[in-house]
Amino acid sequence: MKAIKRFVHKKRAICKAIRIFALSVGATAVCMLSSLGFLGPIQRWEETAVEASVFNSSPAPSDTAAAASVQSLPKVIPLGMTFGIKMFTDGVIVASLSDIYTGDGARCPAGESGIRPGDYLVKANGEVLTHNADVARIISASAGEEITFTVRRGDKLFDVTVTPVFGEGSFKTGMWIRDSAAGIGTLTFCDPATGAFAGLGHGICDLDTSGLISLKSGEPAPITLCGIVRGEKNDPGQLRGYFSSDDSLGVLTANNETGVFGVLKEIPTGEAVDVLPREEVTTGPVQLLVTLDETGPALYDGEIEEVRRDEQRTRNLVVRVTDPELLARTGGIVQGMSGCPILQNGRLAGAVTHVFTEDPSRGYGIFAQTMCEESTISGVSK
Repeated sequence: MKAIKRFVHKKRAICKAIRIFALSVGATAVCMLSSLGFLGPIQRWEETAVEASVFNSSPAPSDTAAAASVQSLPKVIPLGMTFGIKMFTDGVIVASLSDIYTGDGARCPAGESGIRPGDYLVKANGEVLTHNADVARIISASAGEEITFTVRRGDKLFDVTVTPVFGEGSFKTGMWIRDSAAGIGTLTFCDPATGAFAGLGHGICDLDTSGLISLKSGEPAPITLCGIVRGEKNDPGQLRGYFSSDDSLGVLTANNETGVFGVLKEIPTGEAVDVLPREEVTTGPVQLLVTLDETGPALYDGEIEEVRRDEQRTRNLVVRVTDPELLARTGGIVQGMSGCPILQNGRLAGAVTHVFTEDPSRGYGIFAQTMCEESTISGVSK
């Protein structure tokens, strides 16, 4: 653990020298998402939790498989630094449907055609759709004529025909759409050899549909911390911040169930540590690497109360914050802390993912090994 502390002090010293991490943060503006989308409540066994961003644990392997898994785990640099997230969707997502009031009564042409919230509009009359403005322009120019939309629903592509109706001063289809999302979260680790990173520990979901956002392109971006809203019972807190530069810190390559993944332009200086295999993560004392202000990441005490090695993918650990300073400043786990590294005996055990609304001092975590495996699957780590 002394090595980790040296790493934290070293990080603080170079914080201003490397702009990439000098800018600390605000609520996963993915409070953004859930906070734009990822704030939808989920059910624990007996608790309610929200994703800590304001944005199957695998079954226990056999001895042979476990040995091979341990041997393949890389050394990574635990980060604990907040960052901004900018995402553009792969197609235009239908967030919700609504009625249009016409001279003939209420109509929803999109809903009547079979389009559902959560569908992605890929093309309109053969034209590829990339932005909300593309859809608005085509509907406006239709003058009430049929439009053939190519729709993606899950893995399926199909065409539907929608006839806009005139109401409230223009032609409309009854769709509320979006093409992007933005927010704030925490970087979990970085591969010192490749710059590949993982963050959040859970995917970024759409606010209205609760479905994972299909990533077309995106980037991690610098943000500046501007305050903390302390968490209270039934009122999750959040780190507050704003995008402080148009510069990109790298590229996002994947948004899936276990987090966001990508590659940083600059590999941060820091000491790499071992990833703790799932089988070796135990209940007991841990330390959380958290950024709360411009001084950068710091270690705070916590405890793993429960380890679940079942088919849960992102809620494998029940974590409690025990550090008096962190409890005083945040109330425990707040939105924006999704992705905070959990260190056990000097090794990376996991990352914070959710906060329990009934008790903000407690929340869920994901195994670090799962995030490492997903970063390899995503093609950003070797």
